[in-house]
Amino acid sequence: MYDVIVLGQGLSGLLSAIWAKEQGHSTALVATGTGKIIQSTGVMDLIPGSEGGLNEWADIYQLSNMQLSQLTGAMEQFKALTKKLGYPYKGEIEKLSSIVTGSGHVKKTALYPETISPLPEEGHVIIVGFEEIVDFQPAYIKGNLQKARPQLAIDVLKIKLGNHSQRTMTQLDAARLLDQKEIRNNCINQIKRLIVEKNISQRDIFIFPASLGVENWKETIEQFSFELNAKITEAPGMPPNTTAIRLYERLKKEAVKLGVRFYADTTVTGCTIEGEEIKSLTIQTANRMTNLNGKQFILATGGVLGGGLDVTPDGLKDTALRLETDEKGELLHCPSNLYPVGASRGIQVTHNGITGGVFTLLSIYEMIGQLRQQMMIGGTRSA
Repeated sequence: MYDVIVLGQGLSGLLSAIWAKEQGHSTALVATGTGKIIQSTGVMDLIPGSEGGLNEWADIYQLSNMQLSQLTGAMEQFKALTKKLGYPYKGEIEKLSSIVTGSGHVKKTALYPETISPLPEEGHVIIVGFEEIVDFQPAYIKGNLQKARPQLAIDVLKIKLGNHSQRTMTQLDAARLLDQKEIRNNCINQIKRLIVEKNISQRDIFIFPASLGVENWKETIEQFSFELNAKITEAPGMPPNTTAIRLYERLKKEAVKLGVRFYADTTVTGCTIEGEEIKSLTIQTANRMTNLNGKQFILATGGVLGGGLDVTPDGLKDTALRLETDEKGELLHCPSNLYPVGASRGIQVTHNGITGGVFTLLSIYEMIGQLRQQMMIGGTRSA
């Protein structure tokens, strides 16, 4: 029997499992797929699709003063974890940062990895694309960015990754190539040559697709910044986004390192409920059906986009535990030992189909506090 069983391995699931395990709980994670984190931009917004600040966010999500008081703790704990994992996040909740996306639009976000730098209001920007990557077009990006930042001077460059790439590539493919120093050197030399040819004297920040290394991202960013004598930023766009892949791979590795037991490629077909509590899950693997016993359960399967909720002619349905929901996808009768986090709380916490990353962090942090209290009251803590 596990102290905690987590359903889902997106951002909500992996983070829940890590923080539960850090509290000393024996933890298992059950997942059918990889989670929507790998299709995200890897940045943590307040309100997806909106530039609203902290007050508007609190109103939309109907947050209590108690929840708001926990926000700083959630942010700092996430920052501490990502720093420990070698992929630090930065940003402040009180003052959102403006970053550029892979389409050239400017958005405000609360937390972002060190591969991303805030976009200045004025100065000289150089957008660099790769011939092999078709979903990052510098000229198109320049048009959108110029509308959003008319005071910026913008130049565009296109370079080749080299003979190592003879096909259309994703940005993740390019990132894995740029882990290699010889390829970075070749790219930097091309950029320097084009700068001379175009007679570009000033350069404040270079914008690249989200492709500046996977394992060696820090070395890549530092080399590009030093050699080009300017700030460097990635512009996350269409998935797969390397910004999100880096986070996902590091969270997954940390969960395994801590001893979280993974039940991958596993389908939950139901659960056994006695009184007000879930006692076990019925799970199906490729070979057999089995019961998984637990004391506390975390529902981190996401909303409609994540597959945790299904849209049917009769309304929204929970796909994981087959529990009854209201018209917004919120569980009508939530068992006392089940904790929905992130988008699993229903579509009332999603905007444009997405749950703001900061709300996800807060809901997990809040849940871990509740879990700690319940386990201590029940005397069920174990290593």
